[in-house]
Amino acid sequence: ILFKYSDTQFQTSGTNFFGQFWCEATGAVNVAQELSGMADINMEQVYEWDPDIIYITNFSSYMPEDLYNNAALEGHDWSGVSAVENGKVYKYPLGMYRWYPPSSDSALCLWFMAKMNYPELFEDIDLEQTVKDYYKEFYGIDLTDEQVNGIFNPVREAAAGV
Repeated sequence: ILFKYSDTQFQTSGTNFFGQFWCEATGAVNVAQELSGMADINMEQVYEWDPDIIYITNFSSYMPEDLYNNAALEGHDWSGVSAVENGKVYKYPLGMYRWYPPSSDSALCLWFMAKMNYPELFEDIDLEQTVKDYYKEFYGIDLTDEQVNGIFNPVREAAAGV
């Protein structure tokens, strides 16, 4: 999980932080589990871990295409990382609040990560409809397809500090 990724910070989630919970709850292995809390990392560590999936939080303005196109930070070559090579870099959705930290949309984050981690096990789950149903039941809001698309594709400018 790229928790904070910018020209001044490069952090992931170790144990005792949200990312560890999300990974464990959705059956994934957090490659940074030997670290603790908000952990500073570098590209050499990423190369060593070679993650199969990368999630980018909304605390970073970078998007999956920045990693795919190697257009992120100068000197950070993402091209050989398995998640990038296999097209498995995801931006956390952004609904009522960021889905990465605990929020009113946390239940949806579990569905999202489970489906991204194990698409074959959750192929019968329609995430867009799940979000619509959730917002209707808990917020009394009938989301449009465009609004759901916005949740799953947050704009770069929605990142913290941008």
